[in-house]
Amino acid sequence: MTSQGLIDLEVAVTGRLASMSRGEAVRRIGEAGGRYVAAPTAETALLVVGQGGPPLGDDGKPTRSLVRARALAQAGGAIRVIAEQEFLARLGIGERSEDIHRLYTTAQLARILDLPTATIRSWVRHGLVEPVRTVNRLAFFDFHQVAVARALGELAKDGVTPARIRRSLAELQGWLGDASAAELDVLDTTGTLLVRLEDGLVAETSGQLRFTFDETGAPPALTLVRDDDVAASSRWFDRAVAAEDEGDLDEAVRAYRHAIGEDGPTPEACFNLGNALYALERRAEAADAYAQATEVDPSHVEAWNNLGNVLVELERFDDSVRAYRRALAVEPHYADAHFNLAATLELAGDADGARRHYLEYLREDPRSPWADEVHDRLARLE
Repeated sequence: MTSQGLIDLEVAVTGRLASMSRGEAVRRIGEAGGRYVAAPTAETALLVVGQGGPPLGDDGKPTRSLVRARALAQAGGAIRVIAEQEFLARLGIGERSEDIHRLYTTAQLARILDLPTATIRSWVRHGLVEPVRTVNRLAFFDFHQVAVARALGELAKDGVTPARIRRSLAELQGWLGDASAAELDVLDTTGTLLVRLEDGLVAETSGQLRFTFDETGAPPALTLVRDDDVAASSRWFDRAVAAEDEGDLDEAVRAYRHAIGEDGPTPEACFNLGNALYALERRAEAADAYAQATEVDPSHVEAWNNLGNVLVELERFDDSVRAYRRALAVEPHYADAHFNLAATLELAGDADGARRHYLEYLREDPRSPWADEVHDRLARLE
């Protein structure tokens, strides 16, 4: 049935769409009775902002279509800027919004962006991307955060500074409200990373609060150090995190081991140590570190999953299956663990078990390139 939401309306699109290609969007606009234009004009009624990434150009600034739409609106034009979700509702295909609202784990986000999981974890530590939900230490990100992470990765490759990204996204926030990506609180252009806290204060990653200035240039009356935050993390753990961020994995391993020896084994230190050792291809040691993380915190679902992964590479298949099953006992909706367990069972010749967990994976991730891979594997099993 043809949607009545775009009859006789001129529609433009900017940014990357999450639910369809630009070509499909053009076709569907026409089928819904609308007229597609490549850039807003005085006759344009709607500018659709794709939710597959922030609407920024290669220079990190708002797209020309957004700038043009703002100028038209300020001149009294009737143009409205809408999010992709409203566009889908007007087309009558609201089920596509599931792709926008689904959540992604750290591993899935890393695959989407073709980045190491260590990079994503580093951005999370520094507050550049923030999980919308954390279950038993397993972080979940929505499309909003995928967009921010993609902008960080792509624009950084083009030499665009985080400060430029922050200014653009802050500007977009004022124009578009919920249709824009979150602002990035990377506020210092001198190389020091600053994070805006929930109470509005600005802090270094060490916990040291920083002076900020209002529009008059006046500083606040005092500055504070959050001693509880600083005391909660040992200097060795901080050194290990810094070394890992810089790619010095040998130093990271050394520092994580010191942190564990000094403060005792914490889930974070053991898990991070396992990740660093695995990146160095020291698999047996990585397995020991992940196992220690699960001993300290039996609900550490990612540690169970990563333990399963490294045990597969060590050809300890029975142990790996047990690790994956422990991960799923903690978090039954953990798609990665379903896939990994299915692949391991397939390798071990358990076709029925593999089929069952591939189908569980598809319940959590029905539409993605990895879902296509699962469909192929299911076809092979048949």
